[in-house]
Amino acid sequence: MAATSAGTGSGPGTTPAETETIPAETGDRNDDGTAAPEQRPVGRARRAARRLGALALPVLLALAGAWIGILLTPATPVQVGPLAATVQLRPALEGRTVILLPPVGEVAFDTHAAPVTIEARVRSVDIDAAQELIYSSEARSRLERDAPDDITSAAIRNAGLHALFATVGAAGMTALGWRRVRRSVVAGGVALGLTAATCGAVALTFRPQALAQPQFDGLLSQAATLVDLGQGTAFDYSSYRSTISQFVNQVSALYVAADSLPQGLGAHGDLITVLHVSDIHDNPQAFDVIRQISGQFDVDAVVDTGDIVSWGTPFEDAQLSTIGTLGVPYVFVAGNHDGAGAVATISAQPNATVLNNQVAEVAGLRIAGIGDPRFAADDSTDAGDWQAGTHAIAATTAMLGETIDEYDAAHPEEGVDLALIHDPTQPEGLLGRVPLVLSGHMHSSNIQLDRDGSGTDWMTVGSSGGALASGGVLPVLDGGEPLGLEARLLYFDASTHRLVAYDDVRMGGLGLVSVSIQRHQMPTDDAPLEVPEDAVEPPTEDPGVVPSVEPGTPVPDDQRVTPSATDVPSTPADPSAPEQSPSAPATTSTP
Repeated sequence: MAATSAGTGSGPGTTPAETETIPAETGDRNDDGTAAPEQRPVGRARRAARRLGALALPVLLALAGAWIGILLTPATPVQVGPLAATVQLRPALEGRTVILLPPVGEVAFDTHAAPVTIEARVRSVDIDAAQELIYSSEARSRLERDAPDDITSAAIRNAGLHALFATVGAAGMTALGWRRVRRSVVAGGVALGLTAATCGAVALTFRPQALAQPQFDGLLSQAATLVDLGQGTAFDYSSYRSTISQFVNQVSALYVAADSLPQGLGAHGDLITVLHVSDIHDNPQAFDVIRQISGQFDVDAVVDTGDIVSWGTPFEDAQLSTIGTLGVPYVFVAGNHDGAGAVATISAQPNATVLNNQVAEVAGLRIAGIGDPRFAADDSTDAGDWQAGTHAIAATTAMLGETIDEYDAAHPEEGVDLALIHDPTQPEGLLGRVPLVLSGHMHSSNIQLDRDGSGTDWMTVGSSGGALASGGVLPVLDGGEPLGLEARLLYFDASTHRLVAYDDVRMGGLGLVSVSIQRHQMPTDDAPLEVPEDAVEPPTEDPGVVPSVEPGTPVPDDQRVTPSATDVPSTPADPSAPEQSPSAPATTSTP
């Protein structure tokens, strides 16, 4: 019986399911001399795994339910002065506060350490209340008193909603898996505790000082001083309230400025609207500006008169693929900073037309253009003196004038409507040959109607990128304001192709808060085109001045004139200078 009992593995404190009979080692014998089997527990690992699974599964279900509840938590509405906004807490890898200002971008602050993002989104703006806030000291005082409490209250209410939804989600998911009230209550309590602890960590680690260090994205990245906060070392609750008030005040001014922009004339079907930009100089936000203006003013085409980059590097050229996403035809002539790489990248975009001593029809307009003969990005190739650069510009302008004459002779009823050139300082070759010339290069705007009595209107636009990589930040280093972003909207009669009006658009260095637009009507009587008698046309076939440009064929960078840096006169643009009168001569500069 002893052998039988041992063979079945039934001993004190064990069950047949908990042991396994295996052959005994040599020397282990029963009393009758037979080999004694060994009993060894083998179900412990299985039981431990089952117990771990039994514990982990409800935890995972509870966490999944809590997560679903958090994702379903609605935003909490709040009225902060003139701004109708919503506040939402979201799980995140880093703790920060983000203020979304559609459609112009966002402002972020590293305000706390907990893994939660506090997201505030401006939904609408009461323009009347915003205007009162700008001009009324009483309204600003009221805002300073109430805004911080309103925002804090909304954040607390949203935290409470998150705790409620997380608790219900965890309890509900657990109930679906086990249908046991006790387990559901425990899961809900754990979710409530975790949510409360996370929100408490946000409150404990919140740093009001971080509001003095905003991070901008979108168009607001051009507004690095949107929140012009004090730089004192002390930071107390009263300054925190003032900071919130000032921020809301400036955001309100932003929306007031945008609301004050008049509707583009291009909304009328009998007009062709063209947006003229120039001298972007590597500023990626210029393309956001182009996108915004094109949508708001129903732009039919964008014309760019060059210097879209600054040094002609492959890295800069790669950024130009953004042009292909603008959704509007883009006409380009190269500036003195644009190398062959930039031209090739732009040419590859499906909506782009690069002109080099040729004429193309875009958006119903016949446009002529030629690239700048100089290449200032590389001083090691074909370096010449400043006078050589001047002669090259004059010769290139004359080449384009001849191309226009040939086109008009072949199309007497459908002549060229406008010409594009980068540098306006040597105009003789185009005067009297085309009704309108657009140019850039100067980093400041200028209008010259009936230039030199030729009947040609000449319009130069300032830097549409604030000359970001070409000296635009120098005024800031001297204690002044950065150059503004400038563009011009041109409205052409769709049947006659005559320019009837234009809008000057300027976005100041303090960000879009200082957006301004000024509309001008063109004279009803057009001066007849006439080449001035004293116009001196330079030779266009002199290879010592500039190589002849075959229509549509880019000139290699090493054949372009590169003025020596020591020979180039410095004439910085003054963004505050008034526009020149129609009879004033253009000044020479080399931005």
